[in-house]
Amino acid sequence: MWLLNTEKLTLEYFNEAQVKGLPYAILSHTWGSDEILFHELRGDQKALQGRAGWAKLDRFCNTALTHGLRYAWMDTCCIDKRNSADVSEAINSSYKYYYDSAVCFIHLEDVYKYADGASNSLGRAEVTRDQLLARLRTTRWATRGWTLQECIAPERRRFLASDWSEIQDGDDLLDALAESTRIDKDLLKDRDLLRNFCIAERMKWASRRQTTRTEDVAYCLMGIFEVHMPVLYGEGAKNAFKRLQREIMQSSLDTTIFVWHGNYESSGLLAQSPSDFAETPPLGLWAPQDLSPFSMTNIGVCIRLKIINDGNKLLAALQCNVQTPTGQWETPMIYLEPVLDADFVVQGKRWRAYRRIRCAELLTLPSKRLEGCSYEDIAVLQDEQYELVCQTKEHHVSRSMASETGSK
Repeated sequence: MWLLNTEKLTLEYFNEAQVKGLPYAILSHTWGSDEILFHELRGDQKALQGRAGWAKLDRFCNTALTHGLRYAWMDTCCIDKRNSADVSEAINSSYKYYYDSAVCFIHLEDVYKYADGASNSLGRAEVTRDQLLARLRTTRWATRGWTLQECIAPERRRFLASDWSEIQDGDDLLDALAESTRIDKDLLKDRDLLRNFCIAERMKWASRRQTTRTEDVAYCLMGIFEVHMPVLYGEGAKNAFKRLQREIMQSSLDTTIFVWHGNYESSGLLAQSPSDFAETPPLGLWAPQDLSPFSMTNIGVCIRLKIINDGNKLLAALQCNVQTPTGQWETPMIYLEPVLDADFVVQGKRWRAYRRIRCAELLTLPSKRLEGCSYEDIAVLQDEQYELVCQTKEHHVSRSMASETGSK
């Protein structure tokens, strides 16, 4: 782990044993266009000192030093982005970096303490506390993907305005932060409550955030879900997010991962983006004894669900509860469509293949409505598996027709 020496503004390397117990500051911020990178800081510093990125680095180190911290970590210059192994290690470890830090300084470059957007006092009046918090509610920092974990993981947070002056902590600041991030206030008070929040709720926090690299929409959530996976820039956001969900499924029995709604005519059981969880209502988990195992296989998500044949539509009950607008707890339902001629035999049992349809619709049913409904072992095909099934069926028909023609 590379750390900044806050006195010398130089980089020093520490192995895992050396870092353990070493107090360091860490910075959460939004990147500008003139940041100081790892290889630049390892070179001639004199050539850097007129740049905006140098001023940020210098102010951060000075802030850390005034808090008695000799070392600090900053993502712009403490990761060698020319080294793919270093990038992968840093991304997989970044949540831990913030969790283990002595203090996280959150610099809000667009939150000004003075009127008219001024960055210093120079004859201008300081805004009121309410005005300052209103600016905090709309800060760009709360819209970025990576800053989600940077908000949750640290034990101590210190918010800094654009001029690097500290924004006084308080319950009203937590209220503003909870409103802008949609993160539960209790979690903002105690980071170790993270496991109390279901998968869909955590996805909802990320649903309206953006990242510069498309794949980071998934990579920035690995720490939130306590999973690790290879970093493969170039795979695309959709593939990266599917890989993330597969990793989550391997160690979780939380079925809220399937409670999403997207504007798709048909889909598999996995979401395509965190944005699919944007309007997720309050959810409740079922007791383990009421759950059926589920897994991702080469034929899709295999799961046992209660199926209702309601006239001309099929409904499947997801194994969790959702709170309706009237305050009642009901079972979320999804619409299914059979994939014809695509049944599979899994461990001696026949599993019917389905696709999820009408994905934008939210339907719930009272638990009593499901009494007496039978369970069915099903496989819900993801896009790539569905396309392969359709392709193989088409090829099979073509071969059959060719054989019949040749035999005449």
